[in-house]
Amino acid sequence: MSWEPGLFKIKKPTIPPTPTIPAFDYIVDIYSDKVVVTNPDGTTTQLSTIADLNNWLRNITGKRIRVNANVDVYDDLVFTPNEYWIFGEWIHGNVYLLSGKHTIISFTRLGDQSYRAFVSNYDPQTNTYTDVSGLKLYSIYAELDIHGTSDMVLRDILIYVEQTYVSYIKYIVGDVYMRGGYINFTGVTLRNAHIDASVLELSNVASSGGTGTWFIKTLNAFISGAVDASNTGFAALYLRVSALISVGANSSAMINLPAINHPTLLYRVVSVGVRKGTLPGCVYVDPLPSGVTWYFDDVNRRIVINNATTGSYDIDVVCEITTIFAVVV
Repeated sequence: MSWEPGLFKIKKPTIPPTPTIPAFDYIVDIYSDKVVVTNPDGTTTQLSTIADLNNWLRNITGKRIRVNANVDVYDDLVFTPNEYWIFGEWIHGNVYLLSGKHTIISFTRLGDQSYRAFVSNYDPQTNTYTDVSGLKLYSIYAELDIHGTSDMVLRDILIYVEQTYVSYIKYIVGDVYMRGGYINFTGVTLRNAHIDASVLELSNVASSGGTGTWFIKTLNAFISGAVDASNTGFAALYLRVSALISVGANSSAMINLPAINHPTLLYRVVSVGVRKGTLPGCVYVDPLPSGVTWYFDDVNRRIVINNATTGSYDIDVVCEITTIFAVVV
């Protein structure tokens, strides 16, 4: 018997179509005169105001929600623990995070310093800060007030903000990537940190576990309390600190430099001079006059200024604090 092509045909099994999984459980469209919520079944719910949206959200947790700001939003939003994807125009109002684990991915601006509006774990109903441990926040721009306390440390925090004008981060443990204007870190433990700020305030900042990488840079550092960078896997610091002190006739004055713990720290005095000028933008520094000298007290980590003249001076001091890494050849 010869075999000829086409005598036998194999019927392919029928594969049922894969059910469509919606990308979001709910889609929220904010307009100037209404808010429209698209439900999982495609039906819509129309709300009149942002306040109505906040009331609706109080019954929703553990969902993935897309928020489309079709207009600039100036009212405050109150978020329950969900995963939020935010698109559209600027959210100028506060974004309050109620207690629980939140994930926020925002491609629009959140918060507005000019209105004192932040992404915050403050609860406006109870006037207290809530526990948002597990928070994951990614945003192209955000003003933050993420605020734990010594009795309620916020753990497992991840913050990634491309740009901020003013932000306050207090009593957290986690990873932070932030760039911007003024950023304040108080009582935090950072595993990985990439921080680049015009003005940076650090108070009791610690590393943890001997792992993680720090890159912290600022031209205006204000450090009040210990900064411990010794327990990282790698730390690159560039901190410029400034001080202004008056030195009376025939007297001495001391400027204590920040307490930073790292095994390869380098202090470099950039300039010491007499501050002149009073108007903004018109301040300048003259060289020290004859009879005014200074030295670096490396034992006590401070700069000592001696004035052997009969005049008094306002002395301006600028110092760089950096980590150094030597290659043995």
